[in-house]
Amino acid sequence: MAGVGFELKKLFTARTAAGHIRAYSYSAIITAGPFALLTGMVLAVQLLFRHFAVPAESVQVFVAAVVYAFIFSQILSSGFTMVLTRYLADSLSLARYKDITASLFGSAALLSALGGLLALAFLWGRPLAPLTKWLAYLFFALLLLSWVESVYLTAIKKYKRLLLSYLAGVAVSITLAAQLLGAGWLPAEQSALLAVDMGMALCVLLFLWHIAACFGLPEDGMNFAFLPYFERHWRLFVIAASYAAGLFLPNILIWFGPWGVEVAGTFRYSPVYDVVTFYALLSVLPLMMVFVVSVETNFYQRYAVYFSHITRKGNFRQIEDARKDLLHVLWFELRHAAELQLVFTLVFLALGSYILSRAGITYEQVNMFNVLLFGAFFTGLLQLIYILLIYFDYQKDVLMVSLFFLASNLVLGVLGLCWWGEQSYGFTFFLAAAASFVVAAWRLDHFASRINYLVFCSQPVFYQPPHGLLTRLAMRLYGERYVDLERERREEP
Repeated sequence: MAGVGFELKKLFTARTAAGHIRAYSYSAIITAGPFALLTGMVLAVQLLFRHFAVPAESVQVFVAAVVYAFIFSQILSSGFTMVLTRYLADSLSLARYKDITASLFGSAALLSALGGLLALAFLWGRPLAPLTKWLAYLFFALLLLSWVESVYLTAIKKYKRLLLSYLAGVAVSITLAAQLLGAGWLPAEQSALLAVDMGMALCVLLFLWHIAACFGLPEDGMNFAFLPYFERHWRLFVIAASYAAGLFLPNILIWFGPWGVEVAGTFRYSPVYDVVTFYALLSVLPLMMVFVVSVETNFYQRYAVYFSHITRKGNFRQIEDARKDLLHVLWFELRHAAELQLVFTLVFLALGSYILSRAGITYEQVNMFNVLLFGAFFTGLLQLIYILLIYFDYQKDVLMVSLFFLASNLVLGVLGLCWWGEQSYGFTFFLAAAASFVVAAWRLDHFASRINYLVFCSQPVFYQPPHGLLTRLAMRLYGERYVDLERERREEP
């Protein structure tokens, strides 16, 4: 979360209630903003569907298009955004601001091209109306851009402007949807997709404006100088991609089971399971919000002290004291986040059971929601351990846990779909998440008990960056202008 911590620390050190409220609010904007934006738009449009008595088939086309765009944009972009975070951190530390916006343009172009190819392969020959295909693809492409921009938004401290940008996008979507549905110029699903496309497009443009205002336009920057990072940090790419795939794999499997519904000869989705899963995942937003604050204001201070003693020739006593302080804060903050999230999970358990039962959801489906809540709880904690281990560049073990999470969801999901039946839906996701959390906690404890050895002895004595195809491509594109940011950062005094 490059750049967020400085602002949060300033607010917390003010030691006022207003400062604390603003700090948590800013954290919420960064961590929950995109998800809350999508939630608000979709729920509002569905209420408008009910108000205008839109046919069920049109509603299903809209919901299925949004579900597909959200899930597959997350899976496709997550690996890219993880690697870009590393590149952004190096660019900021070396004050190479002109390359920051350039990398945004380059990564957006690369993701848009890949997303376009995937969308073309999926939509080609489908019986959807051409305009519906284009509007569905546009929403998918805009989500890809928003996920990429979210990496760069963490380095911007104009949080009020970011909040206003989110609100502007939601307002435009809802207002335009009401106008188009009322006018009846287009089919209902096309009117709704056009409205959310316009709202997302406004957000993407406003975010780009904020980023360009902070770092400048890429006049002479290197748009694809980040490509070598995919060779050096391929594990980060696989970690993020496999986590996102494991998170949504149960949904995709259930689409092809008894609960799956085919929509307009194009989409398959599960209206009940997808909606219930969506609400269950909302319950972990407080966990991420609080953890961002605690990591940036408490944990990172001890982290910086520990490594400053190592790199600046601190004595053994200084290093040992810093190690104890660091590990104490690490376990304390992790335990604090887990306890707080457990409270929110129980609140969602109570409120969700009441609200969903009144919304026409069956008793069995409400029970599935309750199980999914605890699956989301363990998934959120799993992500926190990922972040902590990646702070220490312990990528091999995080990769192992991430692949275990994906494989366990695949195996248990197939068992539930083919043999255990509908009563296992949700429970297989809970089992996979809980087992993965246990494995991740074991690896974190293993690292913490050997932190000095792993920090001192597991690192190469001489840094030799990979010199593969992507590195050679970047050097060919930019020649003498190309700068190895990692080497420059390692050679800093």
